[in-house]
Amino acid sequence: MLLNASKVIEKDFSTNVCIIGSGIGGGTLIKKLSDKGEDFIVIEAGGLKRQKRSDVIMDNIGLDFGIRNTRAIMLGGTSNLWHGVLSTLDSIDFEKRSWIPHSGWPIKLNDLMPYYMEASELFGVEKYKDFKLNTLSGDLKKNLKIMSFDRKWLKNKIFQQPLPPLNFKNLIKSIVKNSSQQHCLYNAVALELITDEYGKKVQKLLVGVPGGKTFFVIARQFVICAGALETPRILLNSSKVNFNGLGNEGDNVGRYLMDHPMGNLCQVEFRRKHKAPIYSDIKYSKQMKIRTGLELNDEMQRKYQLPNHNTFMRVSFVKGIHDETEKVKLSLLAFRDGGVSFKDVWKVITNFNVSMQILAYKFSLNVTYKYADLFFVTEQIPNPNSRVTLSIKKDRFGYPIAKVNWQITDRDLGTMKKWYKLLREIMLSEDDYIFTHKIDDLDWENIFTSAAHHVGTAKMAENVKEGVVDKNLKVFDVENLFICDGSVFSTSGNVNNGLTISALACRLAQHLKFLTD
Repeated sequence: MLLNASKVIEKDFSTNVCIIGSGIGGGTLIKKLSDKGEDFIVIEAGGLKRQKRSDVIMDNIGLDFGIRNTRAIMLGGTSNLWHGVLSTLDSIDFEKRSWIPHSGWPIKLNDLMPYYMEASELFGVEKYKDFKLNTLSGDLKKNLKIMSFDRKWLKNKIFQQPLPPLNFKNLIKSIVKNSSQQHCLYNAVALELITDEYGKKVQKLLVGVPGGKTFFVIARQFVICAGALETPRILLNSSKVNFNGLGNEGDNVGRYLMDHPMGNLCQVEFRRKHKAPIYSDIKYSKQMKIRTGLELNDEMQRKYQLPNHNTFMRVSFVKGIHDETEKVKLSLLAFRDGGVSFKDVWKVITNFNVSMQILAYKFSLNVTYKYADLFFVTEQIPNPNSRVTLSIKKDRFGYPIAKVNWQITDRDLGTMKKWYKLLREIMLSEDDYIFTHKIDDLDWENIFTSAAHHVGTAKMAENVKEGVVDKNLKVFDVENLFICDGSVFSTSGNVNNGLTISALACRLAQHLKFLTD
């Protein structure tokens, strides 16, 4: 059943699996457990629509994320806002890289491949094989060759976008609507996990509802899917037995908060005009779009000790980049939330180039390239001091809210300048490109924004000294507590984290079914 928790708090609830959060991780888990006939209760802090006031707030003391919204507290989470651009992580993303501190996952890409396929099917991807260059459909593969660059250095990376993007709110409502064993309680804030006297097993979840009242959910297994900003708050507030919070024996809860700093780094002018639609956007069916980015190949990443950055060649219609409208454009490209001001809209419609760029992106226009902005989605280096802790400020239930301190280091900024230098001097030939920017013109630290891809803060690792969850997403030393959202990422790669979160949820669903049988 779909229930407004504020109206049904006369009693506590009991179930097999309690899922905290209904975004991509929680939504996928709900679908997979429903398919298996599993009993569960979903706890969602938001309502059926976005509300101006939420019981889930944060105290941001770090770098501003730079765009209007980076999450949605409502049923379905940020799947209500996203464009649904999908791709897999790369093999190198899972490796322990000597030049990337705190890198390395306890799983490999191959461990996730069958679940990437399963998640792609859920999202409505028509041809999973088109994620791979060697199995890319013939015409699309030919299209890749139109753009000239040094392929000893750079390789194409494929992104697919189902239309419309999957909204988990609608999926969840359809699953629980008439079910007697699968329930979703909205307007219900997860406050604290209550364990046994040894702190080794979660017995119940304390939940708050508008007005300040509370109730409990008792379950055999608990899965937190609240996102990289809220998951650590729940763990740190669960401190009655474990003084430092659950899963925090190694002091890793909340650490390594990462995102994908993104924005236009520079611009190139083509010596010969041409069309290369897959580099901007191709609609290969009524329901699918596809595009490619460029990333440094593994050998060159190792040689020059660079993170796994990705760049898109976004078609431009005038020479130069207009900094004043960049963040407005980035916010529009990041989310489809409609929350723009008249001032923002005016900036866009009075700027011919930005208006045309947005139209070309939204409608997959097959345009001729004269200029291209090099739009970067970058991998941030894991930093233990970029973190989420507890604020001295408290919510209406008396619990500390999340204190968010997102940091970008000088090393992160330096890798971008190094990237630019290599692009200009080696990767993009003077026979084909003219750079419209000098290296001294770079203003990356003032242009970039968050991509709203919050990851880290409950890192997957080999042991409790290095992270919070093991390779099966179980919190170390707590036998029935799991985490399945962006917080478990060890490193961020250069892609939207949605497909990977969903793949992890597909994998976890199998594991949970085994545990609850």
